[in-house]
Amino acid sequence: MDKLRIISLLLYIGLALTMQAQPISLQAGRMKSIKRNGHTLQKLRENVHFEQSGSNVYCDEAEYDPISEDLHGSGNVRIINPDGAIVTGKSLDYNNTNHKARVSGNVKLVDGSMELLTPWIEYNTANKLGWYGNGGNIVDKETLLSSRSGSYNSAKKTLFFKNQVVLTTPEYTVKTDTLQYQTDSKKALFFSLTQLDYLNTIVIFKRGWYNTLLQLGEFYGDVGLFDPGKIVICDTLVFNKISEIGLASGDVYSIDTMEHLQVWGQHAKYCGKEKIISIWDQALAFQGKDQNVLQIKADTLHYFSDSSKSLAFKAIHNVAFRQGTLTGTCNLLKSLRSDSTFYFSGNPVLWDSTLSRLSGDSIEMKVVQNLIKTLRTFPNAFVSILEDSLYFSQVKGDSIQQEFNNKQQIEKVKVFNNAESIYYLRENDTLQTVNCITSKNIEFGFKKNTIHQITLYHKPQGILYPLDQFPIDKQKLKGFKWDIQNKPNKQTFFSSFKPLIPSLPYPKTPTIQTPRKKESKR
Repeated sequence: MDKLRIISLLLYIGLALTMQAQPISLQAGRMKSIKRNGHTLQKLRENVHFEQSGSNVYCDEAEYDPISEDLHGSGNVRIINPDGAIVTGKSLDYNNTNHKARVSGNVKLVDGSMELLTPWIEYNTANKLGWYGNGGNIVDKETLLSSRSGSYNSAKKTLFFKNQVVLTTPEYTVKTDTLQYQTDSKKALFFSLTQLDYLNTIVIFKRGWYNTLLQLGEFYGDVGLFDPGKIVICDTLVFNKISEIGLASGDVYSIDTMEHLQVWGQHAKYCGKEKIISIWDQALAFQGKDQNVLQIKADTLHYFSDSSKSLAFKAIHNVAFRQGTLTGTCNLLKSLRSDSTFYFSGNPVLWDSTLSRLSGDSIEMKVVQNLIKTLRTFPNAFVSILEDSLYFSQVKGDSIQQEFNNKQQIEKVKVFNNAESIYYLRENDTLQTVNCITSKNIEFGFKKNTIHQITLYHKPQGILYPLDQFPIDKQKLKGFKWDIQNKPNKQTFFSSFKPLIPSLPYPKTPTIQTPRKKESKR
C-alpha cells in the first residue's frame, strides 16, 4: 500500500480545526447581540471569519454564546489550514470549553490531489483525535479508500479505519473490517479477516501488518494465496515485495492444478525472481493423476516453476519415493521436465510389488504419461528378487536397464559388462534348479513377472544345480543386500495435517461509491 498518502488527511482535519481554549475574535460584515433563553448571543452575518492557531474559519452566518462558548456556523463553511488543506461543509459546531468541533453536510476535505468526502467530521482539539462515523471516501488520484468510520490520533500518529474498509489502487484492492496505519513507521496493521486482490492474485488472512515504505509484510491466521490454477495455504506468511521472496510456515500446503502437483510441509520459501519454491520439515509432494501419482517425501523439496528451465524439482536427504507399484529411497532425487526423466543418487534403492530390489550408485527413470518406461542403474548395479523365504534370484553388472509395460510390469532386463546372475527355475510352481551364469552381457525376458527367456552375449559360462545340491557359499553374489524393512509403505506418504482451503470472504470486484443492491436469492 505504498500509495496510501491518505494518511495525512485526518491529520489535516486536526490542523484545520485546531481551536484552543482561548477567546474567539470574530469578524463579520454585520454583527448584533440577541437574547435567547436568557443568554445574550452574538449574531454574525456576511463574511463571518475567525482565526484560531493559524487556521482561518469562514461561513455565511454564525451564532456565538459567550457563556457556553458554543459557536454555530452555517452556509459555505470553509476552514483553511496554513499548510493548504481546506475543509468545506454546510454547518460548523464548535465548543471552546470541551474543544470539540464538528463540520456537517456534504463535507469535503481537500489537500492537493487528496480528497475526503463524508457527511460529517469531528475533532477534539485537546487530545488531537479526529473522526468520521457515517461513511467516507478518500480519493488520491487513482487511489480510493472507503470505510464506514475513520479516526486519527495525532499524538500516536495513527490512522484507524473501521467497518467495510476498501482500499483500491490501480495495482491492488484491499478489503477488510479494521485497518490501522502508523504514519511515522509507515506501517499498516490488519485486525480482522482481510482480502488483498492483486492483478490475478488474491491473498486472504485474519491479521497481519504491511510496511508501505519497505514493502514488507507479515500475515497470520489461515493465510491463503490464490493464483490461476494455484493455491497456497499456511499459518504465517512473510513477503518482501522488492525482493519477491515469501516465507510460509505452519501447515503449508500448495496445489498446482496445471502441473497436477500438491505439496505439504511445515516451512516453505518462494523466490519470485528465480521462480523457485522450497519446502522443508515433513516435506511431501504428489504429482500426477489417478493411481499413477508420483509421491515424494524428503527433508527438503525444491520446485522450479519456470517452464523454460529443464529442472522441474529436486528432493534432498532421506528421500522416499513411490509411483504405481514402484517405491524407493535415496538422498538426492531430481526430475527433468525436458525429457520426463528422474535421477536418483546417494545410495538409491528401488522396490516393486514383486518384491524385487534394485540398487546402484545412480538410477535413471524414464516416465511417459505418468507410466514408468525404463529404469537404468549404473555403476555397481544389483537386482535381488525374492523367490521364497530362503532363496533370492540375483543379477549384477556395471549397468542394468529394466523395461516396463503399460501395466508397470517388467518386460526386459538388460545387464551390461561383467554380468553375473543367479536365478531359480520352477516346475509346477516349485523351485527345482538353480542356474549360475556369467557373461559380458545378459538379457532377460519376463512374462507375468517371471523369467521365460535368457540371452547371453560374449563368452557365457554357467552351472546348473539341483536345488538340494546348491552350495550355500554360492547362494549370494557379492554386494547382495535385502533390507525390506526400509521399503516405504503407504503410511510413509501420509501428511501430518489435512489441508483446509479457506473460501474468499469478499467479492472480487467491490462496489464503493454507491450502496449495494440486495441480491436476489437463487
